[in-house]
Amino acid sequence: MTRDLTRLLQDLLDTIAAAEPVLATQLGMAAHAGALPDFSAPAIAAYVESVGPLLTDLERLAADQATAPSDAIEAATGAQIARRVVRKYETRRVQHEQPGLYLDESYGLLLLMIKDLLPPAERVEALAGRLRALPGLLEEAETNLADELPEPFVRSALDDVPGARELVGQTAPEFAAALGFEGALDEPGRLAAGAVERFGARLREHWLPRVVPLSGAGRDLLVELLEQEYLLEETPEQIAAYGRRMVDETRAAMAEHAATMGFPDVEAAVAAVQAEHPALPDLLQSYRDALAAARSYVADHDLVTFAPGEQLAVEETPPPLRASLPFAAYEGPGPFEERQRGHYWVTLPSPDLPPERLERALSDHPFASMRPVGVHEAFPGHHVQITRGNAAPTLARRIAHIPDGGTLLCEGWAFYCEEMMEAQGFLADPGVRLMRLNDQIWRACRVVIDMELNLGLMGFDEAVDFLATTAHVTRPQAELEVRWYVRAPGYPMAYMVGKREIMALAADYARVRSSSLKTFHDELLDWGATTPALIRRGMGLG
Repeated sequence: MTRDLTRLLQDLLDTIAAAEPVLATQLGMAAHAGALPDFSAPAIAAYVESVGPLLTDLERLAADQATAPSDAIEAATGAQIARRVVRKYETRRVQHEQPGLYLDESYGLLLLMIKDLLPPAERVEALAGRLRALPGLLEEAETNLADELPEPFVRSALDDVPGARELVGQTAPEFAAALGFEGALDEPGRLAAGAVERFGARLREHWLPRVVPLSGAGRDLLVELLEQEYLLEETPEQIAAYGRRMVDETRAAMAEHAATMGFPDVEAAVAAVQAEHPALPDLLQSYRDALAAARSYVADHDLVTFAPGEQLAVEETPPPLRASLPFAAYEGPGPFEERQRGHYWVTLPSPDLPPERLERALSDHPFASMRPVGVHEAFPGHHVQITRGNAAPTLARRIAHIPDGGTLLCEGWAFYCEEMMEAQGFLADPGVRLMRLNDQIWRACRVVIDMELNLGLMGFDEAVDFLATTAHVTRPQAELEVRWYVRAPGYPMAYMVGKREIMALAADYARVRSSSLKTFHDELLDWGATTPALIRRGMGLG
């Protein structure tokens, strides 16, 4: 790699880390640990302006015929990172329309708690710095946000208020006390919690009465994402049609499979499978058992190489996140963390629920879903991919996912792993296969909604109804899902389309390079979260 390219990539990383301190923490960097971002107009303008020359130089290197092919791919990856900054703050202008953006930054406190980046005293000091910065950030939100906002954005932010308030006002002070610094965060936590409460009141009293219908991101943005971010040649309409085809194909496969299981229809089959679940006291251990089984199967069948020293903690979801993570989720380590420990969080239903509601909540955690979810989130899904990507041989590959990118590879890989592990015999149980297909129809719905809603062909309520009736989820669950879809155009499609791209890579690799699945997986994961089209070039597959 040339010195110029190395310097450009490091300058880009340093620029992003300084402007987005919470992202820096997520990457495992101790720098800027006590800060939150500045979303004021001058700060955003300066941020975008500082990225501009780096983008120009990276694009020049990527296109220069004199650049070594491997360096051209690294430069193209860096250019994608830089474009995401411009797209997020200058094109989409999320700081003006998404109130949840400001509450999301409180997550930076939880990251400091779960990552061993600083000694205890310095960690508490950094937490105090972020708590003190939060009221100012929320005041800045009132200045930046438009007077009229789309209803899903306002309601999504309102959903986040209780968790953010608990995180800053209770979880952070309790964490400091557990480290031996009792009372150190009580006052900044109280002030931050008050600021969150005031922001929530402002959302309810000012923005909620003024909400406007969601118009979608528009075709131009979708075309830009497909062409520049995912390097695909299809139009948004063609991607939407692909999603519709996958919905129909998966629905037919589910109906056929339900019949072979002896059920009259898919709904009856899904209900029967969901009725088989652990009792509440056994729920967390059941997830641990499923993950351990997946890890052992991957190792015993030699399907991929694990990153040296990787660890996975399977825990209850931290209380502030339970409302937004109703089932299970994964938080991975960053590339600059010494300890590569991921967190697999499981949200347990409240034992205080009435019996009927508790049974309904437990049915969302059937035995048959635990293995596919564990494959997706951990072995060999996100946890393996992220820890392997963190050890990738170049800086560009290690940070290819920032900010808010890398989804086609990351989500595509995790979703690919579900079908691959079924083919390898791990997910062969009929009930497990049914739930894998049920998850597939859900991901196919995401493609349709992502494209058609942002094209203006589908309204928000129509999208919720489509997801609820097609993917066998409740309407409240579907509404929560679609709220995050509309905040991140281009992300929901990445699961299904990314899986398609990786499966095509696997087929071509077997034909041209090697039939060894492990060889393909290991080489693929050495690319980090690089876009599959660039990996294809790097693998010499065209």
